[in-house]
Amino acid sequence: MSKIGIALFVDPKKPTDGYACESGESTEISGTHELSTDVLWITNIRPYDFIQGGYGQLRHIRSSNFFRTDLGYLIREWGLEGDLSEAAEYLHKVLNRALYVVQDRNPVDPQDSRIGLRQSLSEIVIPDSITEPLIDNLEINNAVAQSIQYNQGRAGSSRIPAGAKICSFVVPRSALANFLLSRRLPSSRSWQPITIKSGVLRIGSANGRSANDSASDESFSKMLEMAESKEFFLDIDVREIDRRFASHKSFGVGDRTSRHYACVEEVAEMAHYSIIDIRGGWSCDKNKDALPYPDMPDEFSVGRSIANEIYWLAIASNKDSNKPSPWTAYLRCIERVVLGRAADQFSRHGFVVGSYGTGRINVFLRSAEKQKAAELALSLGLLPPFSLLTQPLSPSQVAFKPKLYYRDDVVDGLIGLTDFIDCLESDWLRMFVAGAALKGENPSGVQLELDALLDLPENRRLASFEALVIKHIQDVPETVAPDTEDSDESDDGLIF
Repeated sequence: MSKIGIALFVDPKKPTDGYACESGESTEISGTHELSTDVLWITNIRPYDFIQGGYGQLRHIRSSNFFRTDLGYLIREWGLEGDLSEAAEYLHKVLNRALYVVQDRNPVDPQDSRIGLRQSLSEIVIPDSITEPLIDNLEINNAVAQSIQYNQGRAGSSRIPAGAKICSFVVPRSALANFLLSRRLPSSRSWQPITIKSGVLRIGSANGRSANDSASDESFSKMLEMAESKEFFLDIDVREIDRRFASHKSFGVGDRTSRHYACVEEVAEMAHYSIIDIRGGWSCDKNKDALPYPDMPDEFSVGRSIANEIYWLAIASNKDSNKPSPWTAYLRCIERVVLGRAADQFSRHGFVVGSYGTGRINVFLRSAEKQKAAELALSLGLLPPFSLLTQPLSPSQVAFKPKLYYRDDVVDGLIGLTDFIDCLESDWLRMFVAGAALKGENPSGVQLELDALLDLPENRRLASFEALVIKHIQDVPETVAPDTEDSDESDDGLIF
């Protein structure tokens, strides 16, 4: 198996002074010229600066997003900002374990991965049969391409509080990967055009008004029933969006190109806060079963979690910009719907949501708001930046509250929300972070202890793991049982 080194520079835009870790302990360096050409170095130089600086021509150096998540994000996520030397050693241990897991599953050589591991994995795990039917049909190709959106952005900047900075709240990586990869994906077979007999279906509600079209509602309900075995890519026009959601959930904001197509699951979710016209679209069959994918146990290892995240992102990305994948459209849709539910909670509690998608919700926070936001994140099963967990919290403050995600039985069933909740609830890393929050401790230490269990023979891991459970999470409260009756939510070829 390959190994990598980590090089972190004080100023990644001008990579001179910094620290490099090749085999356990970091050493000071004064520039990239001191990095051995016998080692593949992952740096904290961002992709743009990496290209501008000409580092892409060097075979032994890679940019900060080689493991998909930027090293700077990981440093802030795990509370390692204060000491670059320590951060280099920490990342070296975790990311080498992640690389081992990736290579154990697939024949990926990091030396041949010029851009990143995700891109190399996509070449391996996405069959050509998924995109081939789209090549000769521009209409289907366009419908799928416009149904893809990776991250939901923010509409405008007028409400960003003065002095606020972005903080990222992360969905436990293995929980999200396990959930998404257990979905039944579009097969890209049996494509059919969707015809609307009346010309258009008008559905949804916004700002106290409803589309109030019973025939349209009946046709859309029929479509949702069929969505168990078919995936729909719908040609839509969002006519109105509820003012409570406009800032962080306006359709298409955050995408690099304009959209007027969406997967049926996204349309069903938007109908709770938007009035939408459906003009037609395309459908294909869904696979009868989920794809075979690597075993993802209730996760304790952050290194394996990074590998699992790379794997699901490889499945949920296009191999080629000219070959949109129905898998990408569907998985990114389901992920944004689920993360959008969490983003709604941040918004309802008075926080300004910046964006969400690809496993994280970015929120603008002032210093005085960080503690309250961290508590809300824990109740949503999310991982706050570890540096925010400096004050001991009570059991009620760290308890996971699934009811915050539930909204509508039909849409909840369509996206498999109960499966998502189960994956969050059983994620060991989430529980260990909650245990650290009870004590007011940075979880980075116990996270590294847990990850080191991967270095042990499997027959010795269990006893060591149980000892850490007894030490760190005995006091973590049980999940608060969902009670939709008590929920405080107030959100109001085929012919249809």
